[in-house]
Amino acid sequence: MVKKLPWVFPGIRRPNFSLHQISIRIPTRIPRSVLYIVIFGIIFYIFSGGAYDIVNQENLVSIGQRGNAPLFLAPSLHAQYLIEGLVAGFVFAFAALSLYLFDHATKYAFDVSTAQKIELIATVLIVIWYIAILLLYNAKMPARV
Repeated sequence: MVKKLPWVFPGIRRPNFSLHQISIRIPTRIPRSVLYIVIFGIIFYIFSGGAYDIVNQENLVSIGQRGNAPLFLAPSLHAQYLIEGLVAGFVFAFAALSLYLFDHATKYAFDVSTAQKIELIATVLIVIWYIAILLLYNAKMPARV
């Protein structure tokens, strides 16, 4: 069923297709990787104090001209600088990824040396992130005399 086009070029024929046959299929199930990314993003948002920053009226941003000299200080210990929340969020998120390595090591049940290497890496990373959390806590709290 080939028809000639009704215009200047009489030798060109119209192809036999219709546009209503083209269909775009929407995936019926969300991929697991997308779900993991969304869940990880929500956890990062919560750990970094996103809800606190939204509820709190004043956002504390400290910018110094020379190194550690802030332009203003927080009114109390309960106030959170924006960078403190982001750093804490990254530390907790990477600690959660380190804990995921323990779960990943269980997939190598029959390859003991690989499982032990992954567990050793995860243990070292968890200790590093725990020390980082302690350093952040000690930097936030005033020195006791």
